[in-house]
Amino acid sequence: MQIAILGAGGVGGYLGARLIEGGADVAFIVRELRAAQLRSDGLVLQSVLGDFCAPVQTLLAGASTQLRPDAIILACKEPALDAALDAVAPLLGPQTRLLPVLNGIRHLDTIAARFPQTPLVGGIVHGATDLRPDGVIAHLSPFMTVIVGPVDKAADPVATELVERLKTAGTEAYATHEIRQDMWNKFVFLAAFAGITSLMRASIGTIVAAGARDLILQLLEETRSVAAAEGFTPPAQLMDEYRSLLTEEHSPLTSSMLRDIQAGRHTEGAHILGDMLSRARRHGLSTPMLHVAAAHVEAYERNLDSHPNTVASSAKEQPPQ
Repeated sequence: MQIAILGAGGVGGYLGARLIEGGADVAFIVRELRAAQLRSDGLVLQSVLGDFCAPVQTLLAGASTQLRPDAIILACKEPALDAALDAVAPLLGPQTRLLPVLNGIRHLDTIAARFPQTPLVGGIVHGATDLRPDGVIAHLSPFMTVIVGPVDKAADPVATELVERLKTAGTEAYATHEIRQDMWNKFVFLAAFAGITSLMRASIGTIVAAGARDLILQLLEETRSVAAAEGFTPPAQLMDEYRSLLTEEHSPLTSSMLRDIQAGRHTEGAHILGDMLSRARRHGLSTPMLHVAAAHVEAYERNLDSHPNTVASSAKEQPPQ
């Protein structure tokens, strides 16, 4: 099985490492800086579920290639999606699957509109990773779960094989025919998690200790109400798990959105919080906590845009590392 992964950052690098362990032929589409790191040090993953360090194949974004992989995994963030689609367009064969593992929902429509003839597979990654400045991928959570499934609910042998490769490497991976529901489940959780940690600039444990447990739960209920209005109500048991995870005392968990803010980078605020708020408004829902969180991150983004000489601003529309 031949797989191209656009991005060798936290998510892309983690998935690539496990797929290589599972016997897949993997090439990473990256920018020159990340390619130089990978040539020098190999792909390095530090994880409680097993470390990985090995040389890997790389392709520079935009370079000419005859590669026509079985699947292309888009492991970027939404602000870089247009550039990412430009980068993978030359690699698309008639049977190549596109598998975005972005957060949120609306990117499915964007990709389908750009490549209407390309089979589209949805993907979700539950777990926290971070690409350190030294090029090492740090796995920050004690778990990593991958869910994959065709968006049209038809059986897809490529998606099934990809899951089996991950399982061979010891990854908790599942194939599903209800990927949109699964994506909405994560969307509900992530909007609340990213929203509250970005708004409070703190971990879940610190927010709970500050006496804001009720605000966390209010935001989570607001995002759940949006999913319900869209026809994708999360299961009650799953919501109980979300409430427990988001109100755990002493929890060190922080969202990648908060880590982007702390690093002075652009975020997925519009794609996650802004999109969720837009859907709430279309349904006439009252979501005051979501409104505050979305406005807070939007103000941060506008401040970045008003200082174009910052590193974050100059990297805004680049494909991922």
